[in-house]
Amino acid sequence: MRISMNISSLYAKYTRDEKIKCMQLCKDAGFDAVDFSLCEMVEDGSEFNRDDYREVALKYRKAADDMGLAITQTHTPFRFKNWDDEENYKNVIFPRIVRSLEISALLGAEVAVVHPLHHMEYHGSEEEIFEINMAFYKSLIPYCREFGIKCGVENMWRHDPRRRYITHDTCSRKEEFVRYVDTLDSEYMIACLDVGHVGLPMQDDEAHDFVRYLGHDRLQSLHIHDNDYKGDQHIMPYAGKMNWTELAKALGEIDYTGDFTYELNGSYLDTADDEFAPVIIKYAYDVARHLADIIDRNRPHK
Repeated sequence: MRISMNISSLYAKYTRDEKIKCMQLCKDAGFDAVDFSLCEMVEDGSEFNRDDYREVALKYRKAADDMGLAITQTHTPFRFKNWDDEENYKNVIFPRIVRSLEISALLGAEVAVVHPLHHMEYHGSEEEIFEINMAFYKSLIPYCREFGIKCGVENMWRHDPRRRYITHDTCSRKEEFVRYVDTLDSEYMIACLDVGHVGLPMQDDEAHDFVRYLGHDRLQSLHIHDNDYKGDQHIMPYAGKMNWTELAKALGEIDYTGDFTYELNGSYLDTADDEFAPVIIKYAYDVARHLADIIDRNRPHK
C-alpha cells in the first residue's frame, strides 16, 4: 500500500511557501505520496485564491511528477469565519470549497477530505445537521463528477461550550458515520476515518471498532495520528496510547485498499535542525511502513 505524509506537518519547520522542498523531503524519506493541504484557502491572500490558481496547482503537480511522488489526497478549507452568514457562505465559502475540489483534481489527488458542516450546537440538533449535510454533500457531487474526484467525509468532535470538555459531534459515532455515507450512496462520497478522533474521551469504541464497522466499501481514506486518549494531539503512532497493532490488523481484515495517510502536527520537528529533520521524517516513514506490513499480513487470503 502507498505510504503518504501530510506536507502541512512540515510547515512547523519550513513554511507553506516551501511546498516543493517539503515534498522532496518526503520523497527522500521513502514516502510514495503526500497529502496536500488546501486549508490556507480560508485566507484571501492564498495563492490558490488568485486568478491563476490552475497554473499554480499544475506547478505543484509537475514538481511532484518530476520527483516521482504522487499527490493522492487533499484537505479542503474549513476554518472559515461566519459560516452562518448566508451571503458569506454563498459568495466565499462554498465557491472556495468547489475550487478546492478542482485544484485537488489538478494536483492528481483521488480524494479531497471535506468536513461536514458542524458549526451549530450538535446535541439536540442531530437530525437538522444531518439534513443540512445531506444537502451540502449532494450539492458537491456534480463537481466531484466533473472533476473526477471523491469527497472524504470525516468523523468530527467538539468542545462542549459549557462544560469545556471534548464531546460527540457529527459522525463521531460509528452508526451515524455509516448513515451519512450510506444515505449519500454515491461513488463520489466515501468515509475518511480520522483514527485519532476515535481516541478521544467521549468514545466507547476504539479505532479498530470503527474500521470493522465501516468496512471495505465505505472506508477508502485515512487520517493517521496518535493521542493520549485525552486530546486531539495529532502525534506519531506509538507516541501516544492508541492500540496500533489492533488498528492495523482491522485494516487488513477489511482489505483496506486506500493509502496509509498521516495527519500529524509538526511537533516531531520542533527541535530538529536542518541536518536531523530528514532523519525524523524517515523515522515517520519507517513507522508507517511497519504498520502497513501488519495490514498486508492480515489481509484475507485470495
